[in-house]
Amino acid sequence: MIELLILYSLRNRERTMYSLRSDIMEKFGYFTKPSIGTIHPALKRLEEASVVSNRTDYSQGGKKSTFWSLSMHWQKKFNDLFFTPLSENPTQFFTEMQSRIAVMSLLDDDLKETFIKDIQIRLESFLLDLQNALDDEYTSYDKYQLALLKKNIADVQNYKNFITSLETE
Repeated sequence: MIELLILYSLRNRERTMYSLRSDIMEKFGYFTKPSIGTIHPALKRLEEASVVSNRTDYSQGGKKSTFWSLSMHWQKKFNDLFFTPLSENPTQFFTEMQSRIAVMSLLDDDLKETFIKDIQIRLESFLLDLQNALDDEYTSYDKYQLALLKKNIADVQNYKNFITSLETE
């Protein structure tokens, strides 16, 4: 969810698109590396929603630069985006979850608690689905599928432990 990362990055100062990309890569590059081709349409969507605005400036040499900044009511849009339902697709779910955790500091404590509880429920559901698949006597898996299924169970268990650790901080 690139919009969340953009809003997080713009919260303290205006930025050009390239500065925005650099800031996102610096802070969130450990799990995402968005291109300008991803950031630009997201900025346009946020602009259409009146969440960001831009201004154009020209250098003494005539180079045009566009600076993006937040509107007054960006926090409401941030909260709305943050609590958009997470994907049912496990791969997308984990990417979306990481994006939200990375910017969670912008939420108040009650909303953080709500998010953590929601994630714990979803992770428990994933774990049950994976365990049921593993225990299903009518489905046979080859050794690679079985190894991957067990790895996914361990990954979800690790995420559950990680989320629980956020709850105590």
